[in-house]
Amino acid sequence: MTSRVLCVSDDESFASRVSAPLEYSYPGVSVLSVTDVADGVEVIENEHVDAVVTDARTIASAPRLLAAVRDRRPELSLLVLSMQSVDSDRLTAVAEVVDFLDASRAVDDPALADWVANSVVDDVTSGPSATGDGPPLTGGTNGIEETSAAIKRQLVDATRPGEVETAVCDQIVLTDSYEFAWIGEFDRGEGQVVPWGTATSGDEWPRSRTFPAGNGAEGVLAQVLAERTPIFLEDVEGYDSFVPWREEAIARGCRSIAFVPLQTEDELFGVFAVYSTHSGGFDAGERSALLDVAETTARVLEGMAIRGRIDQQERILRRHERLVETVGDGMYALDADGHFMTVNDALCSMTGYAREGLLGEHIEMILTSDSSAFWHAAVESLQDVESTSQSLELTVQPKRGDPFPCENKVGLLPSDEAGRSRGTVGVLRDITERKKRERELQRQNERLDAFASIVSHDLRNPLSVAQGYLELVEESADDQESVERVDEALARMNEMIDDVLALARGGQSATDAAPVQLATVVDAAWSNVDTGQAHLSIEADVLINADESRLLRMLENLFRNAIEHGGDAASAIARADDPEASSDDQSMNPLSVRVGELEQPDPSMVGFYVEDDGSGIPPDVRDSVFESNFTTSSDGHGIGLWVVSEVADAHGWTPTATVGSEGGARFEFTNVERAD
Repeated sequence: MTSRVLCVSDDESFASRVSAPLEYSYPGVSVLSVTDVADGVEVIENEHVDAVVTDARTIASAPRLLAAVRDRRPELSLLVLSMQSVDSDRLTAVAEVVDFLDASRAVDDPALADWVANSVVDDVTSGPSATGDGPPLTGGTNGIEETSAAIKRQLVDATRPGEVETAVCDQIVLTDSYEFAWIGEFDRGEGQVVPWGTATSGDEWPRSRTFPAGNGAEGVLAQVLAERTPIFLEDVEGYDSFVPWREEAIARGCRSIAFVPLQTEDELFGVFAVYSTHSGGFDAGERSALLDVAETTARVLEGMAIRGRIDQQERILRRHERLVETVGDGMYALDADGHFMTVNDALCSMTGYAREGLLGEHIEMILTSDSSAFWHAAVESLQDVESTSQSLELTVQPKRGDPFPCENKVGLLPSDEAGRSRGTVGVLRDITERKKRERELQRQNERLDAFASIVSHDLRNPLSVAQGYLELVEESADDQESVERVDEALARMNEMIDDVLALARGGQSATDAAPVQLATVVDAAWSNVDTGQAHLSIEADVLINADESRLLRMLENLFRNAIEHGGDAASAIARADDPEASSDDQSMNPLSVRVGELEQPDPSMVGFYVEDDGSGIPPDVRDSVFESNFTTSSDGHGIGLWVVSEVADAHGWTPTATVGSEGGARFEFTNVERAD
């Protein structure tokens, strides 16, 4: 049974000097300290205490304390401590003449705790004798058993490493012959022991150190942690391997050191070390007590680690909960049968149901019949192929109002230990606006296609008639030059119609893509263009996925652009502007066009280029060549390269205008899908 001692003094330091050693040395004694006499009197009158300790000054200034004990609780032991001078020596006296303590012992001497304990405890285990012959300076085996019990009591409420340091290291060094104690954490990644809790009974020891204990390290720490067994060094100076703080220990008279692993069944946290000045080393009782302290400390550290992990998981969970509740999409979790287990606010808002109205209900409640079938099929396919998630479009039927389209990304929850499904999770996104834009775009494309067809039909017919009459005029006309110019104008109008059609249809996604041999399409495009004396070199024999008709039109425009701006046409214009130019200049240097393959980092993709050795593209306009109405020709309509860009975009390719290997124009196309 625990005995209770009331310490009453208006001197706070007096109360701590009495209570601390008493509680350290006697686990069977608890101390209540008060600094207000009125509070002390109230405790005496209304609570259970076995003894009252005070000082002479408090008794002199507050006689009601003495009256409360003698008049109302005469059975209590009252010890009044005072300093007395006897033959020039300062002594501490215990009132009612229990004994005099030697002058070398101050009020905070552990012996005082023994006197108090003797007055309230009939049998203090391993404690002082109650015969009146005077207490020993320590209890039991260096007092470690009592200290161990006190450490356990303090560790019960420890929640931070600093509290563990105070409860363990600070109390260990209060025990006789223990000079230094420390706790170190084992950092597996670094292979080091990092001391974080230390205490010393005398001069300060160096603190900022770490010690090798892993990755092939040698020494007592490495052995303790590798074997997970305690080591008690009885001869510090004679030990022939590494010992932490060896020099400091020897300089301070330490003869032996205990190293005990801090471990539980599941984890190894580090090491607990105690340095002793006792010449006999650690006896069986001390070893048992230190092992007990280490085990208790490890349990406390394990509890802290578990609480830390739980706190971290709770923080992550709270962040996820905030994310789920603040996101604009509807989110849900269903059990294995498809009933709502969790829903967020956005889903409630989308469907018009309260949270309580959805929880426990089947997901079919918010879906149309067709969408319910789609959803079940998607979940079954996920279970069959063990995919992580799948996206599908569903129609949600709200509590009130019209159904609306949603994109649903659904995934499976992890199965239980028996392999049974735990259910599904999903995200619902309202795509009403997206569907509206898609319909508008579809109508726009249909109108554009109709417009292109009308342009093609309504313009080509008059052009065909004009060309027919031109052939008749050509047979009898004297002015053949004028006839040729009309013929060129009509041919140009035909080309413009082709470009307009290609532009109208080229911007649409290439849904008819199929494997095509690039070299074959290049040959076909070259033969469709009046290339004059220009020369074609094909160095790209690769199979790609493309819409062949659009690719053909794109290559025709590129070849026509090369001829017009770097080949025969360009040379003719140059000769017209320069009378001294030779008519054989072009024939001497015919234009060369080359089509080749580009290397891509992704093996499933390919790139290709079209370049010539003509005059090239000026640097200040390279970024503008794919824009509408861009041209450097006086008679061009400026949509040829725009068509090239639109066809590339429709395929998802990236077009780039740059400088060729011989200074001419070069057009590169990347992100082209390689065909199998």
